[in-house]
Amino acid sequence: MESGVQTRPAFVRVRLSAMMFLEFFVWGGWGVAITGYAATLGFEGRHIGLLGAVPAIGAIVSPLFVGMIADRLFPAQRILCVLHVLGGICLILAGLQASFPGMLVCMMANGLCFMPTIALVNSVAFRHLPDQSKFPRIAVLGSIGWIVAVLCASVFLGGSLKPNFLFQSGVAGILMGIYCLTLPHTPPRGARGDVFGFGALKLLRETNFMVFVACTFLVSLAACGYFFTLQVPMLQQRGYPSPLALTSLNQFAEIIFMFSMPWFVARLGLKRVVAIGMTAWAVRYLCFSRPEFGAALIGLVLHGFCYSFFYVGSYMYFDRRAPVELKTSAQSLVTFLLVGVGMFVGSNAGGLMMEKFRAPAATMAAVHGVDASRDPRPLPPWDDPAAAASAWRYLDLSGTVKSLLYGEEPQAVAPDLGARLDTNRDGRISLSEVAAAPPEGLTFGGHAYSHADLVALVKKLAAAEDGTELPEDAIALTRGAWLRAQSCDWRPIWLWPSFGVMAMLIVFLIAFRQRPSEYVQTPPA
Repeated sequence: MESGVQTRPAFVRVRLSAMMFLEFFVWGGWGVAITGYAATLGFEGRHIGLLGAVPAIGAIVSPLFVGMIADRLFPAQRILCVLHVLGGICLILAGLQASFPGMLVCMMANGLCFMPTIALVNSVAFRHLPDQSKFPRIAVLGSIGWIVAVLCASVFLGGSLKPNFLFQSGVAGILMGIYCLTLPHTPPRGARGDVFGFGALKLLRETNFMVFVACTFLVSLAACGYFFTLQVPMLQQRGYPSPLALTSLNQFAEIIFMFSMPWFVARLGLKRVVAIGMTAWAVRYLCFSRPEFGAALIGLVLHGFCYSFFYVGSYMYFDRRAPVELKTSAQSLVTFLLVGVGMFVGSNAGGLMMEKFRAPAATMAAVHGVDASRDPRPLPPWDDPAAAASAWRYLDLSGTVKSLLYGEEPQAVAPDLGARLDTNRDGRISLSEVAAAPPEGLTFGGHAYSHADLVALVKKLAAAEDGTELPEDAIALTRGAWLRAQSCDWRPIWLWPSFGVMAMLIVFLIAFRQRPSEYVQTPPA
């Protein structure tokens, strides 16, 4: 037997499941809310983007000098303890900041501490699981931890409007650090000579491994970072019901497929599983290129295949393929490539694509025909009048839990353009209805719109939709025309990465040769 792991620790699956739950409870508490909170503090857009890129930056930098050390110098559980305690302190300090420089320093320090722990907990789990094919059933507790953290912050702590979610994650991080000391002992396995862990790069000398790394890395550029940057803007701009609530379909699908993944790995082998994950990303983006609501639902539900089969399958392959002394280094490498560089490039690429295929009239500057810097006000909001009664609103878990706990009714949204101007409720805003608006104009979301602004808005968007010059008594603006005016051209935004993923899938299927140990396995009883 291996030195340092003579017998299987007691209750190992329960202990590892709790580890995964706490790991992603910490991340889930701030991972979604931090950019919303930054907007609440009035930070500029580029500053919000930098805060959103913190996980990717941490994943790029930290494994180079932290994740590798676990293979050579210190037991993994002790490194996890130190990193989580330090990261928790940084999160608490971040919650006390009100300026961007202070917030960025604290969150960057937290990112450098937290991101290497993903590779470390994966390494600990693979090291001690009696049956490594059951890893997805351990990893699913991470998805559950993420959902629970978001729920706790949303229901009890004020969501992204207050810094309490940072305190929640900070305290949870410190508790996680203490809990890590109770994890099964995971001693270093490698020689102490290669302190920086560059030995893992030797695996790239093998053509088969290099093909796997290259294909999965290139697919990751169009995967989670790109998707998470664009999914909510797309759902909002297309006017789908309850956009934020719809994103919960991602986590539900992820949980289902995490549980079923061992079955697929046992029967199909890792090559086919990862290939299915790549295929799912391509099909998902094809669905998003279509404007129909049903196509968007299919694309969201595919997240189970996209994340579990592609990302978790890649983690499993790296663990199987790496020699014993480099397993943690291999996990750090896949985190560095897929979660670090892949997400960072993908997030920025998503933003650039939105710039390239920008909305025809995203701001009032386009309405008045002036430079965007002269009038950056957004178009007045026009919400879906049926959203409050839509069954999809129940996917908003925080709202549903609040309703169950406190008996709260769904809160009415602030009056929007349709509610204020569409007085006869026919779904159209005519110039005569605009003329009946208060002479001082209207205010939406802190932005004031004069009577002249509203007239210009209706004329500009209605003319763009109809394409002909109409008499003033026939001019009317519909919500559909409003949506199209402020919506990016989503078709090429999703088609280009879909084609890129398809190309990498073909290369992967042709060039990657599955080793005998990675073929279909007999399913465990």
